[in-house]
Amino acid sequence: MSGSPQPRPRKRGLPPAPRVDLVPPAAEESPFLRPRTRTRLRARRRGSLARTVFALQLVAAVLAVAGLAWTGVSRVMASERLRVAKVRVRGNHFLSQGEVRELMGLSGRENILSLDMPDLARRLRASPWVADASVRRSLPDTLEIEVLERAPLALAELDRLYLIDASGDLIDLYGARTASYDLPIVRGLQGLEEPVRQERAQRAAALLEDLGDLQSEVSEIEVEPSGDLRVVLRGGGEVLRFGPPPHRRRLETFLALRRELNERSPEAEYFDLRYRGRIYAKEPPAPVTPPPIDPAPRAATAPARPLARPAVAAPVPSPLPAPPAPAPPPAGAEH
Repeated sequence: MSGSPQPRPRKRGLPPAPRVDLVPPAAEESPFLRPRTRTRLRARRRGSLARTVFALQLVAAVLAVAGLAWTGVSRVMASERLRVAKVRVRGNHFLSQGEVRELMGLSGRENILSLDMPDLARRLRASPWVADASVRRSLPDTLEIEVLERAPLALAELDRLYLIDASGDLIDLYGARTASYDLPIVRGLQGLEEPVRQERAQRAAALLEDLGDLQSEVSEIEVEPSGDLRVVLRGGGEVLRFGPPPHRRRLETFLALRRELNERSPEAEYFDLRYRGRIYAKEPPAPVTPPPIDPAPRAATAPARPLARPAVAAPVPSPLPAPPAPAPPPAGAEH
């Protein structure tokens, strides 16, 4: 008994290991392979009641979102913090801040988010005093307005006096409200069509712009059909005749010789400044003296012939010397 092999003790609680057959089955088709014929599944159709319920749910969701959005927008638009409380205007000189607000049609109760900025700027530009304007928001309650006003340059004599700018456009009537403007009067514009009137007004405006600070010496400007300009000065009332620019240099020359020219030609009708380096004084025509009449009648021995009227030549403007040119500075001198 001792020499016989003892059987191996068997573990308790574990089932015996399954037997694995390593030889594959003979030519059997695998069950997990895709079948040759595809099986089509039909979609399950919803009934009319289910479709109706789904459509109602979708509509209800859309209405709920729209209602919430409308409620939020209404609360924002009704907020007191977003009402226009301040209007800051820059660039205005003639128009007051109240007039600017009146031009835009603001009452002070508008919501700043509901305002149309380009439309407000167009309302401002509708005023003849406003050349350009811009409007922008400054949240929560302020409007920033930038105004570029037209600058009156002269008074145009039409049916009444009008303020005009450098482009020849009419700005406003000259009256009690605009009486503070002391500007030269432009004549020769009455009874003309708009393009011709504006072209002549632009000639006068170009002369005034070229004169710069010497505009204060000008009292009146008459624009002739030829395009020349007759300028009446303040003070002495001398009449100057200008042609094409430059105008300022010629006026400076005349003002430097003003006293001498008046002494030499006190009766001059005008001083012609159209020529370079020359000033001509237009003298009035000399009076024509009629021939004396003999009171004693004479016997007519021959047929009387009509008396020949003496010819009077048109006066030629007498040239006056221009001011001498300044001597060149010595070498090395400062200009």
